[in-house]
Amino acid sequence: MKIVDLGCVEYERVDAILESFVLKAKEEDYLIFCTHPPVYTIGSEAYETDLKVVKTDRGGSITYFDEGCLLCYFACKVTNPPLFYKKVVRSFENFFYHFSQKMYYDKKRPGFYIENKKIASLGFRYKEGVSKHGVSLHIDPDLEAFNKIRPCGLEGVEATSLAKEGYKVSMQEVKKLVAKAVRDVFEA
Repeated sequence: MKIVDLGCVEYERVDAILESFVLKAKEEDYLIFCTHPPVYTIGSEAYETDLKVVKTDRGGSITYFDEGCLLCYFACKVTNPPLFYKKVVRSFENFFYHFSQKMYYDKKRPGFYIENKKIASLGFRYKEGVSKHGVSLHIDPDLEAFNKIRPCGLEGVEATSLAKEGYKVSMQEVKKLVAKAVRDVFEA
């Protein structure tokens, strides 16, 4: 799996970038890292808000991204979407075990949590046998902006971050840990 780090990219530009990787993924799988300037995005589920949102073709409801969220986009050949999704979940379970065994995946409310606080979101779309979109890890985002919404449209859930939970880790270190966790699962 090839790792690509795009740095900080306007969310409005990311769809075209991901589409170019979707085309390349027929030959090679990609894990694409980036952050976004502050933006609310909405997937395929309806959500009422007065906030300015950017529509996207991923699954899920509303979420928030900023430079404190690491986006881990997957552009991979996928013959079995449920198996692919399980590998993604296993990869991030391995990543979160570096910090705490209290962080867990909830399949009824897709995402990773610590107690009832969401620390990572997942949203995918599959197009012509290739995955698009991925996982957002909350490293140190603006939680006040994040909690203006119900993260992913979920009642009674607030967003949290590694920083808020007491885990001080740099974005570069997180990228290294994620890359290793993903490669360990996908290349096994």
